[in-house]
Amino acid sequence: MRGFFIALLSLWLLILFPTVSSASVSVPYKTETLTADGEQIETQTAYAPIGLFAKGADIVNPEDIYVDDQNQIYIADSGTKTVTKFDDEGNPLQVYGKDQLQQPLGVYTDQQDNVYVADYGSQKVLKFKEDGELIQEYTRPESPLFGKNAPFKPEKVSVDKRGNIYIIGESANNGIIQLSQDGTFLGYYGANTLRPSVKTFIQEMITTQRQEASLFMKEPPAPTNISIDDQGLVYTVTSGTTWESIRKLNIAGGNILPSEMTEKTNLVDVAVGSIGNIYTVGNDGVISEYDSAGNVLFSFGGKTSETNRLGLTMQPSGIEVDDLGRLYVTDREQGTIQVYEPTEFTTTLHQGLALFEEGFYVESEQYWNEILRLNSSFGLAHTAKGEALYKQQQYDDALEEFRLANDKEGYSNAFWELRYRWMEENLAGAFMLLFAVFVTRVTVKVTDKRKNILQPARDMGRKMKRKSLVNQLAFLPRFIKHPIDSVYYLKNGERVSILSATILYLFLVVEYLLTIYWTGFLFTNRVLENVNVFFEVGTVLLPLLLFVGVNYLVSTITDGAGRFRDVYIGTIYSLAPTILFLLPITLVSNVLTYNEAFVYNFSMQIMVVWSVVLLFTTMKEIHDYSFWGTVRNFLVTIFGMFLTVLIFFVLYVLFDQVIDFVISIIEEVILRV
Repeated sequence: MRGFFIALLSLWLLILFPTVSSASVSVPYKTETLTADGEQIETQTAYAPIGLFAKGADIVNPEDIYVDDQNQIYIADSGTKTVTKFDDEGNPLQVYGKDQLQQPLGVYTDQQDNVYVADYGSQKVLKFKEDGELIQEYTRPESPLFGKNAPFKPEKVSVDKRGNIYIIGESANNGIIQLSQDGTFLGYYGANTLRPSVKTFIQEMITTQRQEASLFMKEPPAPTNISIDDQGLVYTVTSGTTWESIRKLNIAGGNILPSEMTEKTNLVDVAVGSIGNIYTVGNDGVISEYDSAGNVLFSFGGKTSETNRLGLTMQPSGIEVDDLGRLYVTDREQGTIQVYEPTEFTTTLHQGLALFEEGFYVESEQYWNEILRLNSSFGLAHTAKGEALYKQQQYDDALEEFRLANDKEGYSNAFWELRYRWMEENLAGAFMLLFAVFVTRVTVKVTDKRKNILQPARDMGRKMKRKSLVNQLAFLPRFIKHPIDSVYYLKNGERVSILSATILYLFLVVEYLLTIYWTGFLFTNRVLENVNVFFEVGTVLLPLLLFVGVNYLVSTITDGAGRFRDVYIGTIYSLAPTILFLLPITLVSNVLTYNEAFVYNFSMQIMVVWSVVLLFTTMKEIHDYSFWGTVRNFLVTIFGMFLTVLIFFVLYVLFDQVIDFVISIIEEVILRV
C-alpha cells in the first residue's frame, strides 16, 4: 500500500503546489528520453529551473548537499570551510565546523540529527550534534585489515539506520570504508569490479587470488560518491568508467543494477528519491533520472560559460532531491545551488511509477495512458500499460504494448497465455484434422494399390526429374545423406551444374532476407525500419564468394586437386542443412515462448554445425587432402580472406584520399580562376 499512499500524497501536493506545465515552460535545455529501441529522442520538459536556493547566503564553493527528513538542507562549503543548515526556504539555521574544518567535501545526517562531515583537508570524518557541538572524530583506522598503505582521505560520507558510517575515500580501490559508531573498522564494502574479458577469465582460472594480486596488479577504480535510500540500500557512482558506473548494492555488496545502464563516464554525484528513482549529475551539467530498476526516464541540463544562467551550471558538484521531488544541484564554480521543480508531465509519470513498482498495475494504467497521450514513444509507459492489461487478462492488447516497449519477457508471458487459450479452444479440432489426414492418406494408399490412382502423379514426377535443372536442384538433399558420394558426382560434372549452384546461392540470399522479416519477435533484435536490403545481400554473398575465391587460390599453391568450378558448386551444396531448414526453423520461432527458446537455439546451432562439417568434408574430398591438410587449408583460407578485406580497405582509403585531393585542386583552380 506504500506506493498507493505515495501516489495520493503526490496528488495532494500537486493540488496545493501546482507544478509548471510542461507545455508552457521555457527552459535553456532539451529534455531527452529513450525509446523502446534505445534511441534518444526529445520529450516534454521534465524539470524546470525555478531559481537559486539560499540566494544571498554566504556560499562560496559548495561541494555537497544533503536534505534530511524535515526537508532541512545541509551544504558542505570548502570555500567557507563550514557546513550550513538551511530551512526549505533558504534561511540559515545552524553553522557547523567553523574554525574546525579544513576542506569539507561531504555531509550527511543520521536519525538523531547528528551531522557527519567528510573533511578531506584534515583526513577525518567529524560528527557534530544538532546544535553544532563537535562530539567525535573518526580518523584513519588502526586495524590491520584496513591495510598498512591504504589511504584515508574522506571525500563523501553516509550513515545507515543502524548508525554504521560509509566513507568514500580518495584512491580507496578496495571499496567503501565502513566504520561503526565508535570508529571500529568493519571492513570494505561494495568494491567496484573490472569489466569481464577473456584475459581476466584466463587469469582467474590459472592463478590464485594472491598470485593475481602480485602478478597483474590491476585494480578497479574507486567510487566517487554515495547515497543511501529509505530502505538502507547503498548507491554509488564511479567516474571514468562505463562499467557499473552506477551501482545499487545489496547486503553482500553486489550490484543489482544493469552493469552498463549508462554510457556516462563523468558522474560526480547520485541521489535517491522517495519512490526509489535514481538521480545523477555529471561534470558536464547533465542531470539524468532512472527508475529503481535502472531504466532511463529523463536527461536534461548542461553547462554554461555565463554566470547565473538559470538551469545551467559551470562546475556541478552535488545533487539531492527532497520529498516534493524538487532537485538541488550545487555549482562549485559559481557558488550557487540550482533548484528544479518537476513539471506536470513528470508528476504524472511518478504517480504511475509509484503504483507500478508496488504492483498496482491496474491502478496505474490511467497515468500511463496520459503519458502515452503526450509521448507515444515513451518505452517504459508501454511496458507498464502492458502489465496492467496483462493483469486484466487482455492478452491481445498487452501483447501489442509489450511489442511497442520491446519488452520480450512480458511479450513471452502474454503470448503463452494467448497460445494456451487457443489450444484450449482448438486442440480437439486440430486432432480431428490430423486424424482425418491420416485416414485419408491410408485410404488413398489402399485404393492406389488396387486401382493405381496415383499413376498420373508418378508419371508427372518422373517427367519433371528428367529435366536437367530440376534434377540438379533435387540433388541437394543427397549431400546431407551421402556427402562423400555426392562430391564424386560433383567432380565428374554429373547431377550438378554452375547454373543450379547459382540458383541455390540466390535462394540462400532470399531465405536470409525472409528470416529477417519472419523471425519471431522474441528471437530477433532487428529494427525492420533500419534494414538495408542491399547491405544484407552483401552480408551473405560477399563472405561466400570471398571464401570460394580465396580457397581456390590457396588450393592451387598447396597441391589441391579441386577446380574453381568444384569449389563454387561444392560450397553452396554443402550448405544443404542451412538451405533446407533455415526457413522452417524461422517459422517455428513465431509459435515459441522463452520457455521453449532451447528448441530454436539448439536447432539453429545444429544446422550451422552440420553445414560446417559438410563444408569441411566437401573441401577435403574436392582437394583430395588429408584431415590435417584440410584444417591447414581452412586456416590459410580464413587468413587470406582477412588479408583480402584489409587490402581492399586500404585501397578504398587511398582512393578516397586521392579523390579528395583531386577535388580540392579543382576547387582551388576554380577559385583562383
